[in-house]
Amino acid sequence: MADNSVKIFSARACAAPLEEAAALFTAKTGIEVEISVCARHCATQNAEEADAEAGTHDFLVEIDEYGIHDLAIGGAEYLLDDGEVRRIIKKGARRLIAYRESAIVVPKGNPANITSLADLSRDGVRVGISVIDCLKGLWEDVTGQVGLTGEVRENITFYASGCIAIVEAIAEGIVDAGIGWTTFGRLDERLEVIRLPVAQRIYRGTGVGMLKFCKETERPEQFMAFLVTDEARACYEKFGWVLPATLRG
Repeated sequence: MADNSVKIFSARACAAPLEEAAALFTAKTGIEVEISVCARHCATQNAEEADAEAGTHDFLVEIDEYGIHDLAIGGAEYLLDDGEVRRIIKKGARRLIAYRESAIVVPKGNPANITSLADLSRDGVRVGISVIDCLKGLWEDVTGQVGLTGEVRENITFYASGCIAIVEAIAEGIVDAGIGWTTFGRLDERLEVIRLPVAQRIYRGTGVGMLKFCKETERPEQFMAFLVTDEARACYEKFGWVLPATLRG
């Protein structure tokens, strides 16, 4: 590994815009950014259903096991909150980069003809959700806004162990629809994304936090500051993230 580097751990579904932003940063500063992504079995291209272990093994566990990175990119702010409480992420050493927008995600061709949250409560519709990391609890936030949490819960047939697992479950037709992010349309061409009405959308932040393992803070702080510039945020917007200024109007 290069001495003049920043070591960053990223959630797998957040890696593509990070890689582009990191390349821009290196071109500007000469500082190498070494990116690691989730290597857990639940982050591989498999429609893996969650079990007792997967339900508790979030990405913070993997970061702590490695113990070598300076920064971490999480797909939801609550994960970085947990990181601070568990003393894996340094308290207050965080920046929010951009947001992801909730959506209904269906297989290409939308064979079950899903067009709304109400359709997820129809008899026989198979719904998939994720129980860890950035999607944890999102289905309840989304369906609660239209008073359909109980009805949709009855149709949940697949509890996935993370973003990649739910993407695969939808793409393979194991479920008719899943609750995910609009950005999932960029992850797999076998998917279609159904955007929700504005009043029904939930946004969760993608943020960067400094880890307890970071000893030399100057370069990591420099990269954190770069990630919230217009130039870096444009990389996220390209992959479907929503910029803070857009939501503020």
